[in-house]
Amino acid sequence: MKKRRAVFFGIVWLLLGFAGVLPGAAQQKPPTQATTRSQPASSDSELSKEESSTPGQVVIDGRPIVTVYEAVGPYTPQQRADRIAERIVSVAKNRNAPAESVRLQPRDAWTELLIGDEPIMAVTDADARMAGKSRQQLASEDAENIHAAIQTYRRERGWEFILEGVLYSALTTLGLVLLLWLVRRIRFALRSRVDKWIHEGAPVEKRSAWRIMSVYLGSVALGLGALLRWALILALLEIYLTVTLGFFSYTRHISLAATNWLLSQLATLAKSALDYLPNLLVIAVIAVVMYYLVRLIRLIFGEIENGRLQIRGFYADWVQPTEKLVRMLVLILALIIVFPYLPGAKSPAFQGISIFVGVLLSLGSSSAVANAIAGIILTYMRSFLIGDWVCIGNTTGKVIEKNLLVTRILTPKQEVITIPNATVMSGTVQNYTAKAREMGVIFHTTVTIGYDAPWRVVHELLVSAALATKHILHQPPPFVLQTALSDFYVSYELNAYTQSPVQMGTIYSELHQNIQDKFNEAGVEICSPHFFSLRDGNAMAIPNQYFQQDYKAPCFRLNVAEGQEKS
Repeated sequence: MKKRRAVFFGIVWLLLGFAGVLPGAAQQKPPTQATTRSQPASSDSELSKEESSTPGQVVIDGRPIVTVYEAVGPYTPQQRADRIAERIVSVAKNRNAPAESVRLQPRDAWTELLIGDEPIMAVTDADARMAGKSRQQLASEDAENIHAAIQTYRRERGWEFILEGVLYSALTTLGLVLLLWLVRRIRFALRSRVDKWIHEGAPVEKRSAWRIMSVYLGSVALGLGALLRWALILALLEIYLTVTLGFFSYTRHISLAATNWLLSQLATLAKSALDYLPNLLVIAVIAVVMYYLVRLIRLIFGEIENGRLQIRGFYADWVQPTEKLVRMLVLILALIIVFPYLPGAKSPAFQGISIFVGVLLSLGSSSAVANAIAGIILTYMRSFLIGDWVCIGNTTGKVIEKNLLVTRILTPKQEVITIPNATVMSGTVQNYTAKAREMGVIFHTTVTIGYDAPWRVVHELLVSAALATKHILHQPPPFVLQTALSDFYVSYELNAYTQSPVQMGTIYSELHQNIQDKFNEAGVEICSPHFFSLRDGNAMAIPNQYFQQDYKAPCFRLNVAEGQEKS
């Protein structure tokens, strides 16, 4: 953990350093370490009115020295300030140059400032007039400032000043470490107290609404506290870098550039936030309108669901899906209206993201869109409801979930089958529960009996077997249909009503058992005599417990034709 934090602080340090260096690099003159507060003119021969009227300030090691106001010849005020800064630094670097006094050499239209025989700058009448002073007074002040700047430049390049800066840097580093340690201690103390307050007390299910809300607010406060902590750490790092780099003349311009850049960014951010307030007001109004519109929609559909508001042809099971669809459409409409008012909505980055998301949706959501549309259609087709016993394709079971994309069925084997709604739409759906709620659904089974069995007896046996089966309704009564008169047997179809289609497997199993029992008790064979047999004392094909006590197996009877001998 400590290693990660050290790496994080190092990265932040470098980022802040580069953030300060890069904006200042455009203004820095590397050979002289002198800068001006305005950018050089793009052309020396053609001067715009704005460039020629903007004062140029001479800055050395981050300190403003003098200000020039008039454009002289092809040079703008800022270019003049550049050249003056170069001359001052050149003299300051040459310790043999006599910098104790700056001589003033009056001319007709300007006053020249010299160090020895080397000219440094000229103060014109226009400079004095724009400064609101006399030319002599302004030249004297500029001479004093230049003299002080040279002395300061030379002093700050000495070993004593550098050692003093190192000492101060060590003290500020120690102060930063102590402040970070204090922030860490405060963070752990507050977090432990909030965690203890959140987790102590009664169990969750026994807490009051106010207590639960306060617990959530405590969690939110922890998140906001973490953000504030990192913001405080970054602010301390920025202050530390600004102060530490300001101890050395070589890095003071970096410190000032970093500070100016940060303040300018914060000012830009604040100005953007103020400029965005009208759009934010529009978004707030749209949000309030949509909020009450959603509440109105919820109220209307709630009345329909409770039965207090009735619409002809609108079923109760349509309420929730229709409400969700309408609410989704309202939210989409709100997003479309709000989109132009979002910050950066017209920026190339925002537009690029929108195009990328649109391409992803168009390429990857074709099947999802098909399933969603099929899910909406199935909702209003009312082919089945949650809890219905259905057969979709080769899958039979209970519908346990029906959403916008898929339908899930629980089979009698406790298997959950997920079927896409598009597949459901393209196939057939057998719903066993739809009519079972009213008069019952008909279960049917077919048996084939030989022609030797009276059909009325077969009908009675099949009906009695159905009535003996659990979950089979007595009213309406079961009935039998003779579906075919085949070459060897008659097909009898037994139809019986039930209101428990979920018990399909159990009903069919018990029904088939009862059919066998009833036919065996009546001595009617359930066989399709689709074979040839010679019975020589063979018994009937029924279980032995159904034989009568005096039952004897039949024998073959042979008739001998006249004129033939008996063998």
